[in-house]
Formats: sequence, C-alpha cells, structure tokens
Amino acid sequence: MTKYRNYSDPYSVNVQRFSIYYDKNAKSKTPQVGDELTVKIVEVDEEGRGVGYYNDFKVVIPRAVLGEKVRVVVKKVEGRALHASVIERFGVSRK
Repeated sequence: MTKYRNYSDPYSVNVQRFSIYYDKNAKSKTPQVGDELTVKIVEVDEEGRGVGYYNDFKVVIPRAVLGEKVRVVVKKVEGRALHASVIERFGVSRK
C-alpha cells in the first residue's frame, strides 16, 4: 500500500466507475412531477390516449397521435407509469 491510497482492501474497489460501458444495473432516475420529457408515441391505449416510453417508464399522453414526437410535462407518477400533458408537438413520422 502506498500513502496515497485510502482503502484497506484493493480488491473491493468499484472498477465499474472506470468502465466505458453502460452499467445495466444502475437505477434509472425516476422522473418527478414537473419534469419535461421528449417521447415518441408508439401505441394508443383503449381510451385513445397516446402511449410512449421513456427509459423503462410508460408515458400516457392524452390527445397525442400515433407516430408523433412530443415534448411533455409529467403530471402524475404511478409506479412505472407516468401521466403527462403535451407542451410542444414536433410532428408525425410514419416510420
């Protein structure tokens, strides 16, 4: 050990922080009420609302069209589902 190292066990160092690869086990930050997100509408639910996905969260957006890219503000968080309203519409892409 050198005097510049603070840890007692060199084998317990978190080497993931030196990695250039994405850490799959890292917890994704849960969006909070008031956060602005940009999502693409990929589904329409049974009530006609647009559904998009942000990280692993399902975002439900009323009055959104399938294929549309929108910027939304989060209004309510329910587990892995977010309810949001549209701030800006970027247009529809049918790809």
